[in-house]
Amino acid sequence: MSENRADLFRTESCSFHDFVSIVKERVDTKRSWVFRGQKRQACETNGKWKWLLETSFERACNRFGVTGAEERVKLEDKMMREFQRRLHIYTSDIPDNSSPDEWLSLMQHYGAPTRLLDFTYSPYVAAYFAFECAEPETDVAVWAVDATWCTERLEETNKDLAKRYSLYGENREGTEFKAIFMASQPHRLVLSVNPFRRNERLAYQKGVFLCPGDVTVGFMNNLSGFAGKNSQNYVIQYAIKGHDRDSVLRELESMNINRTTLFPGLDGFAQSFSVGIITDKSLSTR
Repeated sequence: MSENRADLFRTESCSFHDFVSIVKERVDTKRSWVFRGQKRQACETNGKWKWLLETSFERACNRFGVTGAEERVKLEDKMMREFQRRLHIYTSDIPDNSSPDEWLSLMQHYGAPTRLLDFTYSPYVAAYFAFECAEPETDVAVWAVDATWCTERLEETNKDLAKRYSLYGENREGTEFKAIFMASQPHRLVLSVNPFRRNERLAYQKGVFLCPGDVTVGFMNNLSGFAGKNSQNYVIQYAIKGHDRDSVLRELESMNINRTTLFPGLDGFAQSFSVGIITDKSLSTR
């Protein structure tokens, strides 16, 4: 199915404070909404900006011309094997070989291309990631996906796989993960994934992954593959006005949402000085 399916999601244009009011109602429900912030990426022919949901593995394959289905499956396997073989050179904290979700999470953590797409349970953290690298006066997007709906769709379309996903949620067994996401005949789906052992960044960012079941096609194709009708109620793109970027970043700073807290360690501290030009009064030259 085409990744440009017009009815797959809806776009709502709003200010940051309107966005906060809207999503507050969603996060206060018993449903599990997850969020992802993005700056604008590409310009459509009609002049409107669009924001794509793409995994880093998908982008790498597109960039270097890896288009064949079999090629992509083999490439992911080779990358994981090479990472597993050489990780011991850099750390003694090694995941179990039977836990592909932990390996993928670790690869994602250190910047390797993977099928995992970073989301967060916090709309504020998502907004920070959208605004921190945005140009002045540039609109940004925050995606909101109802992960509970994703699970419900799986139960409606594939009850056997839904049982395996439920088992995976209970025990995080690698065999269940592979059956769902790495089957020889891949399933086009998107589900939330949270490895048993979470790294620091996942914890501080209230992070979670959305994971496609078929790496031979794009993330949006996977979503289209099992979304069904009325998906616009569960997959929403908030296009947020960018003219308040500086005040939004200052407001998020007052909530202690910044690079230092989201990326604990020297890297995050050093990177915080970039946005600190706006948010840290001691650095301000204005």
